[in-house]
Amino acid sequence: MAERAWWITALQWTAWFGVMSLVMGWLARSRLRARPASGARRLRYPPSTLIVGLVCFGFFAIVAVVSNLYPNETATWWTTAIFVGFALMAVPMISGFFLQHHDVSEEGLAYRNMVGVRKDLRWSDLKAVRYSPTKKSFRLETRTGDTAGISVMLTGLPEFARVLLEHTPKEAIDARTVNVLEATAAGNPPSVWT
Repeated sequence: MAERAWWITALQWTAWFGVMSLVMGWLARSRLRARPASGARRLRYPPSTLIVGLVCFGFFAIVAVVSNLYPNETATWWTTAIFVGFALMAVPMISGFFLQHHDVSEEGLAYRNMVGVRKDLRWSDLKAVRYSPTKKSFRLETRTGDTAGISVMLTGLPEFARVLLEHTPKEAIDARTVNVLEATAAGNPPSVWT
């Protein structure tokens, strides 16, 4: 088997990095678009997350089907399972777009989680507020143990950060998280890429 030239591999990885940079930039910009005043206090996933979820689901589902329709020596039950697994990994993005939204008020946060269960959280009941750069989300925890995760992909983060900083007990917010929330309130939410 002939070896590929090094420049072909370098070109392949450069193209992959370029495409990923464009997609992530598009995702990051889509969460910052201006919204109508009626939805200013509702955190939602932008339509770009639905598009990415549907494309990923469709791509891997089609690959799983096509790899089994055309006979080849690489198609086994476990390769099909891997492709189906990748397709299923897109389902949370799709369901999150339809099911998850958070209504921010001066009193607290009313939200629906990934499975559509509605919950309420009061700012005054917060015990801990932390930002996780690896998960790209804010974690809110109440004194009763209820938690809510706020992804940096949601639209409306500046208003969320402003209200949270105004109404949450100062001792509940992690020192490093204060800086992230202040930057977010000023219109500079955390990056979705790094």
